[in-house]
Amino acid sequence: MWINPLLITTVLGAIGALTAVLFVVLVNRYPKGPEQFVAVWSAIREGSAAYLKRQYRTIYVIAAFIFLLIVGSFAAFPALGGLLYGLAVGGSFLIGVTFSLIAATIAMDSATRANVRTTYAAYKGSVSALRVATLGGAALGLAVIAMSLLGLSILYWAFRDPAVLAGFGFGASLAALFAQLGGGIYTKSADIGADLVGKVEAGIPEDDPRNPAVIADQVGDNVGDEAGRGADLFESVTAENLGGMIIALVLSIVIFNAINEDYVLLPLLVRAVGVVATLAGIGWAVAQRSFKEAIEPLRNGLIVTSVVAAVLMYFVSSAVFGSSYLPMFASMVIGLIAGILIMFYSELYTGLRSKYVGLIAGNSESGPALTVVSGLAVGMVSTALPVITVVVAIAASFVLGLQWAQLVNLPDRFLGGVFGTTMATMGMLSTAGFVLTMDGVGPIVDNAGGIAEMANAPDEIRERLEPLDALGNTTKALTKSYAMGSAALAALLLFQAFLLEVARYQAGIIELSHLTVEQSRNLLAQIEALSSQLQINSPSVLIGLFIGAMLPFLFSGYAVNAVATGAFQMVEEVRRQFRTIPGLLNGAARPEYGRCVDISTRTALRLMVTPTLVVTLSPILVGLLLGWRAIGGLVMGATVSAIPLAIVGFYGGAAMDNAKKFLEIAGRKGTDAHKAAVIGDTVGDPMKDTYAPSLHILIKLLNTLSLVFIPLFLVSLIPI
Repeated sequence: MWINPLLITTVLGAIGALTAVLFVVLVNRYPKGPEQFVAVWSAIREGSAAYLKRQYRTIYVIAAFIFLLIVGSFAAFPALGGLLYGLAVGGSFLIGVTFSLIAATIAMDSATRANVRTTYAAYKGSVSALRVATLGGAALGLAVIAMSLLGLSILYWAFRDPAVLAGFGFGASLAALFAQLGGGIYTKSADIGADLVGKVEAGIPEDDPRNPAVIADQVGDNVGDEAGRGADLFESVTAENLGGMIIALVLSIVIFNAINEDYVLLPLLVRAVGVVATLAGIGWAVAQRSFKEAIEPLRNGLIVTSVVAAVLMYFVSSAVFGSSYLPMFASMVIGLIAGILIMFYSELYTGLRSKYVGLIAGNSESGPALTVVSGLAVGMVSTALPVITVVVAIAASFVLGLQWAQLVNLPDRFLGGVFGTTMATMGMLSTAGFVLTMDGVGPIVDNAGGIAEMANAPDEIRERLEPLDALGNTTKALTKSYAMGSAALAALLLFQAFLLEVARYQAGIIELSHLTVEQSRNLLAQIEALSSQLQINSPSVLIGLFIGAMLPFLFSGYAVNAVATGAFQMVEEVRRQFRTIPGLLNGAARPEYGRCVDISTRTALRLMVTPTLVVTLSPILVGLLLGWRAIGGLVMGATVSAIPLAIVGFYGGAAMDNAKKFLEIAGRKGTDAHKAAVIGDTVGDPMKDTYAPSLHILIKLLNTLSLVFIPLFLVSLIPI
């Protein structure tokens, strides 16, 4: 390229981060509204900030332990890099943790500034309210992709070695799993407790100020759906960029007899043009002056983002690949289309007009059992279209990669096919900034409706915010399925990066930046030999497959049980306050909100540790005992089982949630059918907001962990 690609990625990363801060400033210019709005808002904002501080302390204690484990694993094998290389990877890991948590903090800070302003903007109408919420969500979208881009660019400036950057990806994954899981436990413990006692037993509306759990519920939206999702997508774009960079480096040496940084930095270049495309989409969405359905401005913004991203990817691919650009550009477009289709499925299965949502709402007339059964059925049926879409995208981009390999005379055409799937993954993630913006809108409008209810805003204000609340359920489901789709599409890419790293360490090659042409060609040959060792009839591979397939279920069980534990405590506390505080249900007394906030906080921080450590330490133990082949099987097994399990949670849970909204909008609040739908929603809540959005992080965590700890896995204690 005629300009340094690393300069482009660094500058656009900085621009994206600064623009995210600018959006926070723009949101601050909108008024917060009357005093009663501000009182509720202050409690939500203070509770959110207090939880994050306590959560971050827990994360850093565990991160410090893992840092020592990383450094120690390399120090124990001087031939594989030794102490200094371990310090580089470990330092990269800590930076990944820090950057992930910074992105999460910006996301939550923006959301807790925008929520009350969205409520007050509803006095002007739903369009004005959605505009403020979109600006707030935009800070989340830009902060995540910009911080990932900036972190990877700076580390590449420093080390010129994508293998060192694997530590950054592992740190991002670990922080994301804690943030998403902890936030999910927090929000659903409060939400379920508030609904079961408030709506079902006491018969009071959602977000009624008489409900002691209502502030904890609103705080949960921010720490789960804003901070958690911010860290979540941060690790997605980071891990997949890293895998692509590792593969591209080896390919470039084989093709050009030297490292071609245009190839190595191509994943980051696609992310950089995604910043520009996201800005275009946000501008379009915010400029909308009217809509028939609340999702229209965001849907149109996504279309604009996709078109701009496609155009910019054309110029980037032609600049990097020259005359052989077409297969790689087509692969990017395939990934882009696959991402849009997967997001469309969210509306198909969870939108208010969805026949599936209507079916669940209709079945609620017969009680909560059929509500839950119908919701689970929708979740199971919904796995087909996303999985088929990903499979078709992998196959098509792989074939295009084979064609590209022939055009550039690449001796290993298989790796060229993998590079095609890499480009498809980059294409899908090119719109990540705007998809995250859509996701950020969800908890903001949810909080806005809650503030309106708790502050006794006029009925017309609540009515204007009602369709925006339902929109939030759909956009949140959309982002979760999008993230899982990218994880599925990247499966081949990340596994190939794992094999390449095993081959590199077995050959005693310490730094990728010093690879020679001969070493690169030997690595490609060694990868083929390693692939032949991953046969399903190998005991170590089969054991790894079984353990990997089990881990997502074990993790999800821990997560759902954590929500049940917290919700039980919340239900008992809300019942106690209704029973012992005179005049509370009549509105003559004020609930003890702080006790419920404390229950959610303590439960989330205590119960998020075990499932995270189980999925982090289990593969290390398996690798130490059975070696790298077992780890390869484990990663494959976890990927295959986690994806359909997560889709069931996303779509089934969101469909049950919107079935409840469907009945509320139809004026059926307080009916037996509505109470049944509320119970169905409480079943769907931990599915869609706790375990499901954590599973694709689990996949990426296992992939990046397998890259970082390879020195420990090269010699198995039980050679089978």
